[in-house]
Amino acid sequence: MSKLTTIGAAARSVAPGSSLTFSGFGHAGHPLAFVRELIRQGTADLTLHAIAECWPAEFLVATGRVSRINLSNLMFEGLGRCRAISRAVEEGEVAVDDHSHLALSLRLLAGAWGVPFLPVRSMAGTDLAAVQTGVAPKYARVRSPFSDDEVGTVAALRPDVAVVHVNKADEQGNGIVYGAMSVVDAQVRSARKVIVTTERVVSADEITAENQVVTVPGIFVDAVVHTPYGAHPGGMYDEYDEDLAAMSTYYEASRSRAGLAGYFAEHVFAHADHAAYLSSLGSRRLFDLRADPALKIARGQK
Repeated sequence: MSKLTTIGAAARSVAPGSSLTFSGFGHAGHPLAFVRELIRQGTADLTLHAIAECWPAEFLVATGRVSRINLSNLMFEGLGRCRAISRAVEEGEVAVDDHSHLALSLRLLAGAWGVPFLPVRSMAGTDLAAVQTGVAPKYARVRSPFSDDEVGTVAALRPDVAVVHVNKADEQGNGIVYGAMSVVDAQVRSARKVIVTTERVVSADEITAENQVVTVPGIFVDAVVHTPYGAHPGGMYDEYDEDLAAMSTYYEASRSRAGLAGYFAEHVFAHADHAAYLSSLGSRRLFDLRADPALKIARGQK
């Protein structure tokens, strides 16, 4: 049975109060079309488990949809800090628990493996371990069962939903991500529900021909959404470059709450769906962002 659905239906399956984790790292691979749909639908009181998913976290916090973030360094590479997140944290609107990248990765990996915790040394002696704001502790030191050593441990995370953007997937959700994958493997296996948004829907035979690089096994997937340019204004390796002008437009708007309200009114709420959003960008702009299959750079950069 096909798992293909619409982006609206997939977003409606995320209940208010859910915990989510999103694919992507830096300016690439984020399922931002899905995030915009969540914003349109008003889904709120969300908890994020965010390993450098700067754009999804920033958009959702900027629109008041987030109550808590378990994070490991959220920043816009080459631009600066995530202003909406910083403002919300400083003003007490969003609670945070800080981690190292490794620690948050291990928390998801523990959830994926079905174990209650995993050992970690990287946070020992720092405020990352000492300061804990969550209802359940994230970090504890335990005695090794094999020696007299003490070791730090981090608690498992089981997100309610993982939303992962891939280059291509079949109708069963078997998906392939080219380039950097970050912690997609752990996110997919730890989550209770997995939604795949994909640049292209392809045949099962095409996925089977590259089965050694399948990133997301369909057995874990609940829904598949065909979402061309689903990472815009970010990029997608081997598909299209990030839209630097569009990212700069957002970053300038994020200087103030009024600027953010104007940005989301124009770039999210003014469009009924992702297709309308793409139409507003225009085919020439989208084509210029496409990666040349030979040169592996955006056509507009030639």
